[in-house]
Amino acid sequence: MPNWAEGVLKIRGTRKDIRSFLTGALEPIPDVSQQIASFMGRKFEQPEVEIHEDEWDFNMKSPNGLYIKGTRRAFIESDIVWDFGDRHEEILIIDSFKQAWGVDTEPFAILSKQYGIDIKIYVFERGMEFNQDIEIRKGKILKDNEIKFGDYEWECLMPNLGG
Repeated sequence: MPNWAEGVLKIRGTRKDIRSFLTGALEPIPDVSQQIASFMGRKFEQPEVEIHEDEWDFNMKSPNGLYIKGTRRAFIESDIVWDFGDRHEEILIIDSFKQAWGVDTEPFAILSKQYGIDIKIYVFERGMEFNQDIEIRKGKILKDNEIKFGDYEWECLMPNLGG
């Protein structure tokens, strides 16, 4: 059973590029019975993703959360609610991001380049007592810092998240 690095995933880009990322790089997570069927080699119907979009916002739902394709166990655990700003570049903040053990930046750099978006990730890992601060712009990893603490519970902003 892994420890989970949990925190925030931010995506910056044009509305079109962010939407393309959401609909192309995220897939619904099957429920337990579907996962068992998959392990046993049986076919199952992939869960549906419900999308509602208008001129003000974009909402994406999946009953069991979303997997970020190409990553090693990176997930979004809640619905995505994105209220549009009135800017050329939009920012989407997802505060239910998690990845097993820690964030592997390389798959996110590939996704960043593929979709023409910038990605910022900040996660907390209570079990191993570290934070990870990541920034990727158009496929280039600008920052991937592991932050350690002398006294995790006191110094860390959110010491009960992750683990």
